Amino acid sequence: MFVTLAFLILFIISYIVDFRQYKNVFLLGLFIISLMSTILIEIIVPALGLNLNINYIIIANIIYCLIVIVVMLLALLNTRKRIANEGKIVTNMIVIGYGSFILINFLIIIFKPYLLVELWNGLILIAISTLFYYLNLIFILHNLYAWIVSGISKRKKQDFIIVLGAGIIGERVTPLLKARLDKAIKLKRKSLDTKMIVSGGQGSDEAISEAEAMRRYLVEQGIRNEEIIMEDKSTNTEENLVFSMKKMDTYKKHALATIVSNHFHILRAAFLSKKVKMNASVTGGSSKSYFYPNAYIREYLAIIYMFKKTHALIIIILLLAVTSYTLWGI
Repeated sequence: MFVTLAFLILFIISYIVDFRQYKNVFLLGLFIISLMSTILIEIIVPALGLNLNINYIIIANIIYCLIVIVVMLLALLNTRKRIANEGKIVTNMIVIGYGSFILINFLIIIFKPYLLVELWNGLILIAISTLFYYLNLIFILHNLYAWIVSGISKRKKQDFIIVLGAGIIGERVTPLLKARLDKAIKLKRKSLDTKMIVSGGQGSDEAISEAEAMRRYLVEQGIRNEEIIMEDKSTNTEENLVFSMKKMDTYKKHALATIVSNHFHILRAAFLSKKVKMNASVTGGSSKSYFYPNAYIREYLAIIYMFKKTHALIIIILLLAVTSYTLWGI
């Protein structure tokens, strides 16, 4: 219990210092793993009179089997709904791909094929299983931390509200972008002297820039044109923030900003704001429920790529540890 409390305190302190530190994700993971282990070993196992070495493994495998079945069913349903709403495009297959990833993980762990093959093949399968466990855990932690950030990181007073662009249809904002703008409008009405920055360039298939489409929508909703600053040169999230900072600096140096996106996108926006040294908090607008699984997986992959060196180092250490332990036990 002491270790669990220590991890919780470390996480809280690190979060207060700067919620945009990526190490917070790992501290959250250490706390959750420690908490679950404590509950299992000190409460559940004694209460049920289980043998930790045998019954726990059987129960864990059964629970994991049920989780796999549920994940696969949800993946199939989500993919079907997305295709029905948006058509058969590659990005709509991400969720079913992740479900297949979980299924492969399950087959390797449950059937333990490394017991039936020669040593080196067995070590390879153990390594793959370890990799799957790690990546699944990080995916869960990313999503959990995103919701924590969304709920706690809001700043009551800001100088600017930055709305990150998304795709537009013709000259109109999409429902996804509209959700961001509606969230920004709510913030604006709580702080009338705050200026709004709409950030987004013009894609090759877009009639106008995303910034212009957002400006028009805000004006339609009653926001005065002089309260809106347009940034219409950016092509990705990092450029959104860098170019918006330049706009902010022309009005006020070291200004405070609130970045508005969708819930699934705010974590990457937060990490990028730290990277570009922007003093900012983040908040998210809602989206259609069927959109979340696909979007969260896509953002997860993008963040993994952002911190690829960190993850590569951890994976190497994990694989070395698991391999050494396996060889030592043989």
